[in-house]
Amino acid sequence: MSKKDYAIHWFRRDLRVAGNPALSEVWKSYDGRVVGVFCFDHKFLDRSDFGVHRFQFFLQSLKSLRDELRSIGSDLLFLDVGPSQTFPDLLQRLSSSDWGRPECISWNRDYEPFARTRDEHMKSFLDDQGIKYCEQRDHVLIEPHELEKKEGGGYQVYSPFSRQWIDLFSKPEIQERIKKKKKGIDYLTKLAEGKNEKIFSLQWKDLLDISSDQEKLLQSYIDQNQKRVSIKIPEAGSKAALYALQSFEPKLHQYQEKRDIPSIEGTSGFSNFLKNGSLTISMIIAFYDLKAFEKKDRSGEAVFFRELIWREFYYHILYRHPNVEGEAFLPKYRDLKWENDPKKFQAWKEGKTGFPIVDAGMRQLAKTGWMHNRVRMIVASFLTKDLLIDWRWGEQYFMEQLLDGDLAPNNGGWQWAASTGCDPQPYFRIFNPWSQAKKFDPEGRYVKTYVEELAKVSNECLFDPEKLKGKYIAPIVDHAIQRKKALELYKV
Repeated sequence: MSKKDYAIHWFRRDLRVAGNPALSEVWKSYDGRVVGVFCFDHKFLDRSDFGVHRFQFFLQSLKSLRDELRSIGSDLLFLDVGPSQTFPDLLQRLSSSDWGRPECISWNRDYEPFARTRDEHMKSFLDDQGIKYCEQRDHVLIEPHELEKKEGGGYQVYSPFSRQWIDLFSKPEIQERIKKKKKGIDYLTKLAEGKNEKIFSLQWKDLLDISSDQEKLLQSYIDQNQKRVSIKIPEAGSKAALYALQSFEPKLHQYQEKRDIPSIEGTSGFSNFLKNGSLTISMIIAFYDLKAFEKKDRSGEAVFFRELIWREFYYHILYRHPNVEGEAFLPKYRDLKWENDPKKFQAWKEGKTGFPIVDAGMRQLAKTGWMHNRVRMIVASFLTKDLLIDWRWGEQYFMEQLLDGDLAPNNGGWQWAASTGCDPQPYFRIFNPWSQAKKFDPEGRYVKTYVEELAKVSNECLFDPEKLKGKYIAPIVDHAIQRKKALELYKV
């Protein structure tokens, strides 16, 4: 092989080849001479909200990506240090190799506070080294700097944000982004059918002698972390993401009618893949050929599309207001006098509150690493407005437990439920767990699936605390009393 300029792609939360903008850019520029690198950054691994199960799914996604890259002529190198150490060491090693240092390093943008700081340091380092970098948009379709008010700044309310988002969505340059994703889906479909081609022409073995420890690093992480896993980890990677897209397609038109029913599979299940970048919002739009919709459109496709825009909204909020990671978006609610009873918090975590729908949700989370979105709202409202516990306690616990734990949507969802965030649910709207269960689980199928003690209890008892007495653990609070307390708490 003749030795020419080449590039390194730095994978982070874009664990796929299909429709990967930065990877595609350097693939074209360097005629397929691109290899990948992933850094096990211990600043992330040591976070207080680290999730064992989410990490295992991430590791399985990495394994799938490495196998895919090798099958198409590239490779993925794993290093057990963060980027601030990885790249200086790696460039030094490469400088003495036959190929020399790469001409370019590419990556896709991330919008979380820590990642933005990290990437700015990376740019400065590469500038000092005289190495090009290629940075592209990926896990949002429309970036914060592209969507602003006329007077400047970003939107803090979803409705005007979504209106401008849809206006931009219809423009040719945005539609071109969608079109490019369709090419990625075509590639992924062929890959899933076993029709992969050698589209890359460089591997790490061509550049360096890779130590056996480096070669075994990923598997070591998988094996060690597996010892702490207590749930079944679902299939990960791009092929699994494609299967999820295909499986949801016949359900899409019924999304409006079924999305709030926790006893059925009425939601997409894409969130695991969106977190890792095995899927992106633009890929989903491209796969289903979703179009802009009228305001009054309540079809399944339109309602589902609005949920994708909500996700982008929360990324924009986090980008413009990074302080929400640790405090309420609304200043007036930053010093609420939460009761923060640790015993009640423990009962909530264990699914032993005496409120069947709440307990079912928390037990589903513990058993599967996932919770239905309607139930997420119910248990979050219950924690903050019935138990009067700081939303940050619940936010962190979700991040520890959820396979799809993602800072922006998780934070946004919790602050919405707690009425402390942007475009919040008004504080005086407090979910009643009994009526919520009756409305969305009228036959008790969801509750009885996860709260086995109630399997033979009549449905009418599930929605009435008086009739449930003696048949289930007593409620740890009285909803009516706690509702009054919550209303007083928020009067600041």
